[in-house]
Amino acid sequence: MKNMILVLSIFFFIIGCSEEEAKQQESTLIGSWKLTSFINESNSTSSIASDFPNSNEITITFNQELNFTGSTVINDFLGNFSLDDRNNQLIFSEFSTTEANETEWGNLFYQSLNSNYNQQSGNWQNIYEIILKSLKAR
Repeated sequence: MKNMILVLSIFFFIIGCSEEEAKQQESTLIGSWKLTSFINESNSTSSIASDFPNSNEITITFNQELNFTGSTVINDFLGNFSLDDRNNQLIFSEFSTTEANETEWGNLFYQSLNSNYNQQSGNWQNIYEIILKSLKAR
């Protein structure tokens, strides 16, 4: 399973890529990822699962049909995604979950996603890159 690092950040770096690189990133994104840490780039702190009591794996699987499924220790989630090549954005156009009775680790995951919600477009917009089999989303 691949690793996913979700980054909480005030600063976003926008990196462009060619069409060939974008297709390569999409094909590289397809598959299952496990959340390994949260990194706050504004103060250079990180949190890992063992920092939280009752934290189990958070996983997400991206499919070629441009949908995803995933789970926290308590809840399942699913939705649709697209990629914006120009801005290296992973965009969730639909995101459904129960988010009931979640652990602290799971709540941090949902809070991080919600911090990237764009009310104007109605999408969750995450800058991302894949480095050495790790997905880094901000």
